[in-house]
Amino acid sequence: MKNISLALNALLVLAVAILFYLHFSNLPKVHEENVVAKIENETMDEPVEEENISSKIAYLNVDSLQSNYKLYSELINKLKRRQAKYEKELQSKSAVFEKKVMVFQKKAPTMTQFEGQMRQKELAEEEQVLYQMRDDFAAKFQNEEGKLNEEFQNNVKGFIKEFNEESQYNLIIGASQVGNVVLDYNEGINITNQIVEGLNKQYDLDNAPKEEK
Repeated sequence: MKNISLALNALLVLAVAILFYLHFSNLPKVHEENVVAKIENETMDEPVEEENISSKIAYLNVDSLQSNYKLYSELINKLKRRQAKYEKELQSKSAVFEKKVMVFQKKAPTMTQFEGQMRQKELAEEEQVLYQMRDDFAAKFQNEEGKLNEEFQNNVKGFIKEFNEESQYNLIIGASQVGNVVLDYNEGINITNQIVEGLNKQYDLDNAPKEEK
């Protein structure tokens, strides 16, 4: 059947993009020239030994946070399960459609022209339904991905805000292998482990079994 494509593998392309990348959109932007100027001014005014450096700037290793934060793994697994559900349903309906096409191709020589045209039209309409289902699944998946990403970011940024009320850092920068706003940093200001530990403690509290009243 020339007018009906059997390339249904394209229907299954529900690609998972880079998920839940943490963007610190609310943090002040740091421009390279400002950082360099500040460092130069501080160095000219009062040279200090490296071991005596005291900084109110901290960086958060986003890659490490994602690898160790329990909620991140939970959200990723939710998204994977939803993706598998959509793919399974689409594969099932695609397989049924392919069988109908094969049956039509076998019977086509014995059909009248009118019968063949009608059946071909029906199959074409079913194919369009499959394409619409693919698009609907892609839209639902994207929407769910956005909601989970928002949940992840809100949890992290909310905790960091509370954490910094006591720590009083002037700036906390998100650093990642994908990209960051710092050229170099002192490992002594790395607060990643403290943030992950606090987040996981909060996660355990939120998910602790509730006592029955």
